[in-house]
Amino acid sequence: MSKLSRTIALLLALCMLAGVSFAFAEEVIDADLTCTITLGNWPADTAPEAEKELFEGYRRTMAKQYPNVTLVPDYYSYTLSNYVPMAKGGTAPSIFQPPFTDPQLLISQNLVGDVTDALEEFGVLDQFSPSYMEMLSDDSGRIFGLPRDGYVLGMHINLQLFREAGLIDENGLPLYPKTLDELAEYGRIIREETGKAGLVFPASETYGGWLFTNIAWNFGCVGENALEYQDADGRWVCNFTSPECIAAMEYMRDLRWEYDILNVDATTTDWAGAHSLLGTGEAAMNFAADDSVDQPTANKGLPVEDFALIPFPAGPEGRYALAGGTCYMFAPDISYEQSIALMAYLKILGKLPFLDEDIIQGMRADYAAKRDRGAPVLPAISAWNDEAYNAAKQEIVDEFCNVDMRLYADFFDSISEGTITLKSEEPVFAQQLYRELTAVIQRVITKEGADIEKALRKAEESFQEYLDDEINDY
Repeated sequence: MSKLSRTIALLLALCMLAGVSFAFAEEVIDADLTCTITLGNWPADTAPEAEKELFEGYRRTMAKQYPNVTLVPDYYSYTLSNYVPMAKGGTAPSIFQPPFTDPQLLISQNLVGDVTDALEEFGVLDQFSPSYMEMLSDDSGRIFGLPRDGYVLGMHINLQLFREAGLIDENGLPLYPKTLDELAEYGRIIREETGKAGLVFPASETYGGWLFTNIAWNFGCVGENALEYQDADGRWVCNFTSPECIAAMEYMRDLRWEYDILNVDATTTDWAGAHSLLGTGEAAMNFAADDSVDQPTANKGLPVEDFALIPFPAGPEGRYALAGGTCYMFAPDISYEQSIALMAYLKILGKLPFLDEDIIQGMRADYAAKRDRGAPVLPAISAWNDEAYNAAKQEIVDEFCNVDMRLYADFFDSISEGTITLKSEEPVFAQQLYRELTAVIQRVITKEGADIEKALRKAEESFQEYLDDEINDY
């Protein structure tokens, strides 16, 4: 076997571990469907040959099942700035992959295509999860995208430090913080009893602002008090100096100067560093999601029995949790025939709730691999309410489960029972918004007497100028 062949075989094996199925029906499904679709999710020319061959396999399967649908590879690296003129000029690819920060903006500006009828034609419209539907639909319930992958933000906790601090109940379960006020109090207890950080907070680059937005929502920075909003004229407005945002930043100040629970190197700690500090026992709590539970455990050595995932703590004005990730969306001028072809293509990619033996075996291999390397095997947060599909996944999770689910149940129950409101990221230029807020956080946690309102106003003016330059002039 050549080196290239071995590489292709390895990639195919890894994709099987990720639940991708390659055994699809060889027979023609619809010879009458005739259209052309451009695939913005196609690998770049510089991608490994094995990855490109994988997508060529998808194209060959599509050619057998829908012989009169032409697929045109059209690698596209999405940004909001470059997509808007493409969509308006009719040159956007039929399918592309924006982050969850952008769907509502794209939908409100009529910059994406409606696939509701195609989902209905495939029999999966009623199975679409309400949480994801809210992010990917308009006010009338028409759907414009599908999730590619996703997560919900909660908190990781190191149970070893909770035990040392005496924050364990009679059943051996953690007395974890259910509110942001309790987070501060419990963090102080952990600092006093163990000498370790109660909370690791990555305040470098854009990470601090990213996490701060979730705190701010729970202080009331939603609706008319949102961190950014569109005014009656359609202009995007930055709103960092609302009383709610100021209160949220004062909370950040108190975590550092009143409660002293943060890691000492917060301004240089990034996402990976935060997971490392929790996994190695230098911090007890970390704002993190269900898709990264392998980081402090399998990657940093924290035994799964010493790890828990809990819901994001509630604030004084609500209980919100960020639901993020990447989605598939579609060009605004797609026809009905193209939308059908696009759903057929996504089915082949394993992105619709269909089961076959290969998909099931792929799921089993994926969860077995997680268990064997010491990562928690947990239920997936499904984008679909298809009972058979989700039951098959849950049966496999139960087979390979390696954790005490009591340490995770509240997190998953808060989502399934709707006791926490899932919210997507800020709608426009979220990364720049995070960068501005991170700079404020860095000042607040390094200078005890920092003027919070002045710092937020400066950041507000800077981000407003950015919004005006990048989007309000369109």
